[in-house]
Amino acid sequence: MEKRSPAAADPAKTADLHRIVQRAIRSAATAPTPDGAIDLLGEALLELERLVAQTNAPMH
Repeated sequence: MEKRSPAAADPAKTADLHRIVQRAIRSAATAPTPDGAIDLLGEALLELERLVAQTNAPMH
């Protein structure tokens, strides 16, 4: 079972990762409460985890 190296990541996926992080930071910065900001960042981390898991899926 082989995994792709981060350096070999698809440029489109890299752009998606960047977009997710930017959106999370903007949303957290304008969240009405600190807890809301933490929730937004947590959701972004889960989204990043899903995308990275797809990228690192075993190659056949």
